[in-house]
Amino acid sequence: MMGGWAHADEFSESEFFEESDGTEDSPRYSFKNEKSFKERNNFFDSNLNDLKITDSRTYTSSPRKRERLRDSQNRLNFDRDYFYGIFSDIAYTATSPLRWDDSDWMTAAWIAGGTSLFFILDEEIRDGFEDNRSSTIDDVSEFFERFGNGAISLPALGAFYLYGYFGENAKAERTALIAAESFLVTGLFTTVLKATAGRHRPSTGDSATSFDGFTTDHGSFPSGHTSTVFAIATVIANEYEDVPYIEPISYGIATMTGLSRINDEKHWASDVFLGAALGYFTSKTLLRLHSDKKGQHFTIYPRVDRNGGGIVLGKKF
Repeated sequence: MMGGWAHADEFSESEFFEESDGTEDSPRYSFKNEKSFKERNNFFDSNLNDLKITDSRTYTSSPRKRERLRDSQNRLNFDRDYFYGIFSDIAYTATSPLRWDDSDWMTAAWIAGGTSLFFILDEEIRDGFEDNRSSTIDDVSEFFERFGNGAISLPALGAFYLYGYFGENAKAERTALIAAESFLVTGLFTTVLKATAGRHRPSTGDSATSFDGFTTDHGSFPSGHTSTVFAIATVIANEYEDVPYIEPISYGIATMTGLSRINDEKHWASDVFLGAALGYFTSKTLLRLHSDKKGQHFTIYPRVDRNGGGIVLGKKF
């Protein structure tokens, strides 16, 4: 992007740019000699009259180029800082209840209420799945179970990252790295809850109220497959929210994975419900955290109005 600014050093710093106040509205810089500016910077490919008045958003010649520019500015690198960041993100996410506001606590209350409701209905739901179980349903269940299996989903995310890296697709790189982090962080929280609760799985034949507590012998509550698949689905749905059908497909696969765990008698319905909520909200927290970590970047683009032409240099945090 900076290749077109070979003569930028001929302007003094005070003349060329200054920082904005951190908002999307950016300062304007006008030039008097359009012809000289064009020759020295090779900035415009057409006459000034062909340009349209634009707002303060990044300008490029096509929507696709604008999208690629935005993605490159939000690039997440697979380096030492990425791994260090995972540890700090774990601490931030684990302590996030300390920063919750009233709406966050209300959401937590709804989740607790939903889990309690499913807890009451767990054995009835289990019996309903058993009554309707068939070889076809088992085959479908086996297919969707794979999406929550770390031995499959993590290599798939690695392949998606390599696709983005070698294809110079910054969005794919970023999505794969945040999804992998969400998988690991959610998996850690799920493991801690499993060991704390020590709930017996439906396949043991024990009741839904069987909790041993602080043991690794029983790990039904919550569902690990469901929490991690929802963690990945949430990242993909958010990063590709502008792509039609990505959101329903992502959450649809995650939901079917959760249902497969009930069908296979690996988890109770309340395990699946809490696992889905855990994966979803953990990823939402990490996505906001990474959004804050994007840092600052500059955008430069032409702008014209009734007072003449110019360029706009915006600094966004």
